[in-house]
Amino acid sequence: MRALMRATVAAAVLIGAVVGGAGAAAGTPSDPPGATVTVKAEVGAHPVNGRTAEWISPDSEIMVWEYQNVVKIDAMKGLDDIRVELNGPNRARLAVGTYQDVRNQLYGPASSPGILVISRGLGCIDDYAEFTVDRIERDLSGRLVALEASFTQRCGAPDGPALNGHVHYQA
Repeated sequence: MRALMRATVAAAVLIGAVVGGAGAAAGTPSDPPGATVTVKAEVGAHPVNGRTAEWISPDSEIMVWEYQNVVKIDAMKGLDDIRVELNGPNRARLAVGTYQDVRNQLYGPASSPGILVISRGLGCIDDYAEFTVDRIERDLSGRLVALEASFTQRCGAPDGPALNGHVHYQA
C-alpha cells in the first residue's frame, strides 16, 4: 500500500511539474506561452543607437534557451534583430536576483556576471551593465521554460548612453 501511495504522489508531483511548470507555486496559473523582447536606447547607445524596438511572438521569431549556463535571447522580425546573452559570475547558472558590475561575457573578467548584446551585426566589447532576473524556471530536464528579465547596458564607459531592455518568455 505504501509503495502505491508513493507512486501516486510521485506521479502527481511529476504531472504538476509538467503542467504547472517547474518552480511555479502550487495553485499559481502559468503564463500563456509566448515571448516579448523590448529595447529602448538613448542616442549613442551602441549597438542600438537611439532606437526603440519591440518583438512579440508569434509575429516575431523569438528564441530563448540556455547553453553552458548562458541564457541566450534571439529576437528577429524582418531585417531587425537583437541577441542578448546573460550569465552569472564565473559562468554560474542564473537565478532570481540583480546582477551588478556586469561586463562583456567574452572579454570581461570571468568572475563578473556577463552580457553580450548584438544588433544588426554590431556589438560592444567594453560593456558596463546590470540586469535583474525576476523569474527563471527550468523543467525537470533542466531546459529553460520561463524567463522574466530586464537589463541596462552601456558601451565604452559606465556613464555612456544606456540601452534598456526587457525579456518575457514562457514556453
